[in-house]
Amino acid sequence: MSAKKNKKSTAVLLIPGPQGWDIWEAGGGEAATLKVRTSELRALDVEGLPSRDLHMAFPVREVSALPLKSPATEAGLFRDMAEMHVERMGMRPQIEMGNLSDFFEVAVRKDECILLPVVLSQPPEGTLPRKSPKSFDVSARCFPMPTDGVVVWRELGRWVFGVGLEGKPLYFQALAAPILGEAAGREIAMSLTQLQIQGLLESRPKHCFVWLTEEEIGPSKEQLDELGRCFGGTAAIAAKPAPEYPSRPSGLLPADTRAERVAKRKQQQVTAVVAVLVVAYVGLAGWFGWKLMDKNKQARIREIEATDLEAGAGGLLEHSQKWNELDPITGTDHWPVELLYRCAQAIPEGGVRFKRAEFYNQLDMKDGQAKLVRSINLQGEAGALEQVNQFNLNLKRSNDLASYDWTTPAAGETNTGAWGFSYTADYKGGATN
Repeated sequence: MSAKKNKKSTAVLLIPGPQGWDIWEAGGGEAATLKVRTSELRALDVEGLPSRDLHMAFPVREVSALPLKSPATEAGLFRDMAEMHVERMGMRPQIEMGNLSDFFEVAVRKDECILLPVVLSQPPEGTLPRKSPKSFDVSARCFPMPTDGVVVWRELGRWVFGVGLEGKPLYFQALAAPILGEAAGREIAMSLTQLQIQGLLESRPKHCFVWLTEEEIGPSKEQLDELGRCFGGTAAIAAKPAPEYPSRPSGLLPADTRAERVAKRKQQQVTAVVAVLVVAYVGLAGWFGWKLMDKNKQARIREIEATDLEAGAGGLLEHSQKWNELDPITGTDHWPVELLYRCAQAIPEGGVRFKRAEFYNQLDMKDGQAKLVRSINLQGEAGALEQVNQFNLNLKRSNDLASYDWTTPAAGETNTGAWGFSYTADYKGGATN
């Protein structure tokens, strides 16, 4: 039973590997295990993703790391500071692109804090997997960063490096140099100098660890020597650790995935509303059916009594006449649930929400005359005036509601910014005797 529970709690990680995308399985209280190592450079081309929860880590080359140091230590101010820093750097993404920025706490001390805001480049078309991930993050946050040096590893055929602080990533970037050597060492040295100038690094790292997987061919000894010399320390090869997906994933959410989730949520809401209407319709239909069966049962009893007792024939005849008079009320075309369904059919694409719906269907006795009273009262609202106007037009054009005359005053804007309406309709028929 415990093994089954752990199996359900595992998650699938899609992380950039040395030459393609890697699929890892993690969770269940065990270390992550590599399932598939592909050579595909686009996540869209990766086949056979498991059906369990999928989490994706973007490669370093698609993310800009913008660390900052601030004297403020109140957690409630961190997000505002991070957003202001991104704005000041001219990196703030447009809203329609999705949520392409986030920040992470690196270190919080008594008199200062160090934050890592990140900005994701808008993923080009065809780079996201076919199966929509449950969450997104950055690959550099999925590996433990050593505190005594920088690390270099290969992602999708390109070398990247990162430096950590207190075990958390402080900065990372993709290297322009195609091979490890003098040029790569100088790039790393320049980035470390900039971090020191900003006061983000107190002491310069002296070790450079080149992470390699078992099947990777690493740099030569001469290349390592050049890398270490130009970096300003030593360079050595180390085994690349297994990934550990962050316990608190980032809030990164590309526009395509966000639009897919919104559409799915709307579909679920529509399904739920339809289910409620169906249940209500079936419940009311059953109740009316039971009432009708009860009336029919009483009528049969009266008929039997009339057969046995000729003296009661007059009363039974009167009862039958009264029952026939109820036909306008018992007609299914004017049941409240039926009228509600026909009004709901007129709702345009985009949605209209009913706040109140009243349906009257009864006989009014006055001066010995039975007057049939049938009316509809609808009150609701929509997010746009065009939706209210289209709903108005749909009601008047509906063949299912052709027996009603509609009174539809102009819609008005509510306090919440929506457009409210109040429509009434009267039945075109006259009185019955």
